[in-house]
Amino acid sequence: MRAGIRMGLCFALLAGGSALAQEGSLSSEPYVEWRGPYFLLGLGAEGYTGELAANLNPGLSYEAIIGFRPSNILGFELGYSGGVNDVDSSGDGIGGPDIVRNGAQTALTVGLTPNSRLQPYVLAGIGVERYSVRSGVSVRYFDDTGGYVPVGAGLRYRLTPGLTAEVRASYSALFGQDFAPITDEDVLDGRYQGLLQFGGSY
Repeated sequence: MRAGIRMGLCFALLAGGSALAQEGSLSSEPYVEWRGPYFLLGLGAEGYTGELAANLNPGLSYEAIIGFRPSNILGFELGYSGGVNDVDSSGDGIGGPDIVRNGAQTALTVGLTPNSRLQPYVLAGIGVERYSVRSGVSVRYFDDTGGYVPVGAGLRYRLTPGLTAEVRASYSALFGQDFAPITDEDVLDGRYQGLLQFGGSY
C-alpha cells in the first residue's frame, strides 16, 4: 500500500514538473521566434575610407527596412538607405549638407543563434544609390548614380513579442566613385556605417 502511494506521488510530481516545463516553454516562445515579416527604422553615422576619407567628413546615416524571415535563421530584406556628408574643404559657410546620398538595397541575413532572444547575425547584399551635390560646393564633385555591395554584422534583441532593437555595422564596397575627385580608385575605397535600429514583427 505504502509502495503504491509512493509511486503515485512520484508520478504526480513528474507529471506536474513536465506540465510546468511545457508551460514555461510556451510562455517564452514568443520571445525567441524570429520567423515572419518585420520592419526596422535606424539612425546612426557613416563615413568613407581610402582616398574618399580625405575630403568627406563623417555624417548622419538613416535607414528603413522591410523584410521577411522564412526561418529563425534566414532573412530577406528590402531597404532605403540614406546619408549626408560635408566636404572638408568647402569652407563656404553655408548651412546644410554638401552631399546627400539616397539609395535602395536588398540583402540576405543569416542568424547565428536560431532560438536565442539575443541573436547575432551577418548580412550581404547589393544596392544602387544617387549622390546629390549641393550647388556651389565644389567643381570637383558631381551628381552621380552608382552601385554598391554592403556586407556587415549585427546584433538583434527581442524586447517584447512584437518589438525588436538592433545594432548593425556594415561596409559598402562602391562600384565607382565618379561623384568625387578620385585619381586612383581602389577596391578598399568605400563607406562604413553604424546604426541603431528599432522595429517589430507583424
